[in-house]
Amino acid sequence: MKRILVVDDDRLILDMVCECLKKAGFSVESAETGVDGLAKAAGFKPDLVVLDLMMPDMHGFDVCQALRKDAAPDAPKVLILTAKNYEIDRRAAQRLGAEAYVSKPFRVDELLETVNRLLAPSAS
Repeated sequence: MKRILVVDDDRLILDMVCECLKKAGFSVESAETGVDGLAKAAGFKPDLVVLDLMMPDMHGFDVCQALRKDAAPDAPKVLILTAKNYEIDRRAAQRLGAEAYVSKPFRVDELLETVNRLLAPSAS
């Protein structure tokens, strides 16, 4: 079973995304801050991190960069899920190693399609 960590400071979004992913058959953990997300990622070893950008303690770009720091072969893929819908943010996310970028508001089917694409065996 693929493991996904969802990091978002908005509790409603966090709960909705987690529930959606659990119903789709994934093992899901959550964190409401970037610092907590990094700590959980170290223990949970997710295959994918769904990551918000604007959080009070640590910007999502910093979390993404920390996840990519070691460039380990088993490093999780990163899907940015954010209200920031600017091309400059999309480019920055890509430069920092995020594999996908989905803007809020989003459709659940769009999120699931992106998650499934990222976790497909050929996406490695």
